[in-house]
Amino acid sequence: MADSGEIKTARHALGRRLAELRGAGNLTQHDLARLVQYGRSSVANTETGHQHPDRAFWARCDIVLQTDGVLVSEYDRITELDRQRRRSSAIQAVRSTSVPVKLDAGHEFPGVNGGAVPWEPEDSINARRLVLKSSLDDNVRLAYLEAEVQQAIADNERLTPVILIARMRPLRSYVDQLMAGRQHPPQRARLYAVAAHLSGLLGALALDLGAFGAAHAYAAEAFDLAEAAEQPDAQAWARATQSLIAFYAGNYHDALAYAQDGLRRGGTSGHRIRLTINGQARALAHLGDRYGVDRAVDHAFTMLSDYPTGSSVSASLALDPYCPARTAANAATAYLALGRTAGVTDHLTTAITAFDTAGLAGPRALSRLDLATAHLHADNPDPEEAGALAVEALTLTADQRFESVHQRARQFLATAHPFARQPQLQHVADLLADRTQVAVTGQAALPSLS
Repeated sequence: MADSGEIKTARHALGRRLAELRGAGNLTQHDLARLVQYGRSSVANTETGHQHPDRAFWARCDIVLQTDGVLVSEYDRITELDRQRRRSSAIQAVRSTSVPVKLDAGHEFPGVNGGAVPWEPEDSINARRLVLKSSLDDNVRLAYLEAEVQQAIADNERLTPVILIARMRPLRSYVDQLMAGRQHPPQRARLYAVAAHLSGLLGALALDLGAFGAAHAYAAEAFDLAEAAEQPDAQAWARATQSLIAFYAGNYHDALAYAQDGLRRGGTSGHRIRLTINGQARALAHLGDRYGVDRAVDHAFTMLSDYPTGSSVSASLALDPYCPARTAANAATAYLALGRTAGVTDHLTTAITAFDTAGLAGPRALSRLDLATAHLHADNPDPEEAGALAVEALTLTADQRFESVHQRARQFLATAHPFARQPQLQHVADLLADRTQVAVTGQAALPSLS
């Protein structure tokens, strides 16, 4: 039977083996982290034996390093040794606390520790009761965390990404502290779900700042946490966030794959509208699948009828179903990517009215840029009106950094190239150049992934 020292040594050896295989593959820690979708610090800590990731990490490393399951097999062996050690320790603990008690003459328990009763001492039972009562404090902490994360998701697009990240960093540290402790299974699942939503939000904020590496890592962590929580709804939400980040990274096949997997996992959850219109439809448009776009858009609008229609605009990372305004805006974006304008103006009119009322700078800018593009695709193009809308869009987000707005503005300028001499369009190009130059030189530091 292996003791704790032997297991620790085996884990260190597995970490060193990973480092050797990574080196043999001419990969840096950063390279491997990106390929397995974990943080670089996670790879570094694992190689030095300071971190013990789950089986999924080792399976991904085997795939990337093409090691035929060597790493995951060793992980399984160490896990089994540790399980046997823990089981043996638990049995010894029970035996050591069993007290030989005779109920009365002639009522011993022969064959059980020389007549000892098979139940535990009352002190042990009472100690467990105290642990159970302490779970009430855990519920208070979890309720606080759930409310904070939901509020942060609602504040996304209302506050700047830098402000929100600064607010989330201490919350992330608090979650990490709780995850290092022990909770009852239902509370543990809630904690992992909160952590998943927090990581997903940080991923979206990193995307807003153009930090694609951090965005991918946070979103992958969000899904891993949701999967560990065994909550399909959280898994679907995390996949939607991964799809969003892949879309703006230009990885349209990945964006589509994440969206489709989210739909499979989420079933009839409210996330299916977002996954369909924001994930599937837009990715399919960039892949040139006109039929697929029509089907996804029609399905998204059909699903809207399954939910009550309110006047409020849903959050971009909504934990609830997408609203009609966001559905319409995403449908317009998908159709414009195909060069189609039929119905786009109606969709954008609906979206702009709702976004203006809600005061959401990012969506207001994106919808105006789409409407500007629609003016250029019209039978009688109106580059002057298009330029005015684009200037308005960039002015709305002058104090905020949104990668999505910058990308949409660049796409607009590419479409407007035949009219490049128009003064309004030159003004748009100048505004965008100034904005992106500021973003490159003044980008805020992101929280550590470790």
